[in-house]
Amino acid sequence: MFNEGSAKTTALGAAMTARSDAVESAWFNPASVAMQDYRGMTGMAGMAVVMPSLKLDTPTGPDPEMKNMAYSVPYAYWTMPYGDKLGLSISVNVPYGLTTDWKADWMGKYYAVYTDLRCIFFTPAVSYKLTDWLSLGVGAQIARADATLEKSVTPKVPGLTTRLEGDDTDYGYVLAATARPVKDWVVGLVYRSQVDFALEGSAKYNMAIPGFYRSDMRLPLRLPSTVSFGVSTTAVPDWTLSADLLWTGWSSYESLTFYYDQAPGTGKPGVVSIPKAWNDCYSLRFGAEYRLNPEWVLRGSYVYDRTPIEDMYRDPTLPTNDSHLFGVGVGYTYKNWTIDGAYSYLYMEDAKTSPVTPALHGTYEATASIFNLSVSYKY
Repeated sequence: MFNEGSAKTTALGAAMTARSDAVESAWFNPASVAMQDYRGMTGMAGMAVVMPSLKLDTPTGPDPEMKNMAYSVPYAYWTMPYGDKLGLSISVNVPYGLTTDWKADWMGKYYAVYTDLRCIFFTPAVSYKLTDWLSLGVGAQIARADATLEKSVTPKVPGLTTRLEGDDTDYGYVLAATARPVKDWVVGLVYRSQVDFALEGSAKYNMAIPGFYRSDMRLPLRLPSTVSFGVSTTAVPDWTLSADLLWTGWSSYESLTFYYDQAPGTGKPGVVSIPKAWNDCYSLRFGAEYRLNPEWVLRGSYVYDRTPIEDMYRDPTLPTNDSHLFGVGVGYTYKNWTIDGAYSYLYMEDAKTSPVTPALHGTYEATASIFNLSVSYKY
């Protein structure tokens, strides 16, 4: 979840749970909106561009590489403190998503060729300042998921490929708190509920072969609950330092199960289930912001992100491992306008292939570059 925020949050490694001075709080901690010093409306829009690189390093070769790609992740935020105690906010972003695109004839084509998942969240929220040092927030999460999966079907029928498509809308909620226990220090806590999709769509094939018929298909998909805890401080003149601990309940993702009206190879109702057994995991996020003058701000960050995937269950749809993210950025303010830019580099630790994918043997190596640009305006 590194691309759901603005250029500012990318540059700060998304260590934003305890930042009470940002329009991005509409997503990261809506409780802080009621405590913001600026009492007018603020709007922001922007886009991140992600450029991943993924290779499977095999002992004897060849070393297949994922196709070069660049995919966009748009977002928009709006906040409005109202009166002395109330805060309103709206967030629109894509906190969950993945795209992997291998060559059609690569050695893992029976596991994955093209995978794309996009989960768009619309999050309206309200916050209330209970005291001068404590505010609480609650919001609704309206989520839309669209998924596509393409791969070869079976070596028994060379050239046979399938395309699975599905979508669904579901709902969740967010609970948040922001506190200023002492001067120059802010603490934040946010809980997001899980969201349970029931993707409905179809499975299609590129050939008309008995047993492989176009079929309606259903796919349950559960996005996990999360808890984030953050601390920020402005105790050092001209600096704002922040740190977050994010826990994600990925243990709810036990399997990827497809329910077919006509299962592949049979033409009869059936189920195809792929075990996942992911683990709960955490990430540590650190951000630093230095104000050069009233117009210019410099930012930097480091993130350590634990993978929920054990070696046993890793496959080429999402072959991730523990990752390290380094970010830098700059912000410029002119009157009511602010422009932020950021760049992040992600390095993934080498990931072994799984024994449940016997056709693949080696180590996945991955990096990614993330460019982000956003514009905000204070009314």
